[in-house]
Amino acid sequence: MRKQVRRRHDAHVRAQGVCAEHNALFDATAGGQKMRAALGTHVAEVDRLLALQERSVEDRRAATEQCRLSRRKLRDAANAVVKVGKLVNLDASIMETMRLPARTSDDELLAYTRGLLDRVSAHGDAFVAEGLPPDLLKSLGAAIEAFAAARDAQSGSRQRFTAAAASIRETLDNADKTVDVLEAIAVNTPTAHPEVLTKLRIARRVGPRVTAPAAKPSPIPAPPSTPADKAA
Repeated sequence: MRKQVRRRHDAHVRAQGVCAEHNALFDATAGGQKMRAALGTHVAEVDRLLALQERSVEDRRAATEQCRLSRRKLRDAANAVVKVGKLVNLDASIMETMRLPARTSDDELLAYTRGLLDRVSAHGDAFVAEGLPPDLLKSLGAAIEAFAAARDAQSGSRQRFTAAAASIRETLDNADKTVDVLEAIAVNTPTAHPEVLTKLRIARRVGPRVTAPAAKPSPIPAPPSTPADKAA
């Protein structure tokens, strides 16, 4: 899909170049000038949207890596709270239900660690007294926020990429229609040189360049037979 988008965009860039080269023809009327300017606007917009997609991909990769790091940090901190909690002398209803789930989705892990932090925050001194690092609960809260922010960034980058893809398709379609009009102008302008129309039609073709296959060498004819050959 992205390859086809690039090919369509390249065709519009080439068509824009032909129109710029023969601007006197297309700018001779207000309509032609308007269409040539519109094609330039479409090309620039697709350039911008393609760049936006590239940034979205990089943002998603960075967010995914941050999710991976935050996920590990959350599980390590939660595991420490659960283990220390077994030694803390508190209400059994608080401590006996603390279990670190083996496998969870990101949503479940986020909900679990938030609930865990809410449950033990009021008893931080008791946990520290049994060996929990003094800043671990604070670090757990920061890790929760970092994890949530990374997931939001991951989701946002996907949404921006998808929205840009839809805008690119729409802009490419509009550029196709604009090139159609420019071609019609070239066809119906009596003073237009036929070369302009040919160049424009070639430029707007979408797809990889096709090279003609190399000509096969002609077979070398066998030498004529001689009487001595026939006698043999």
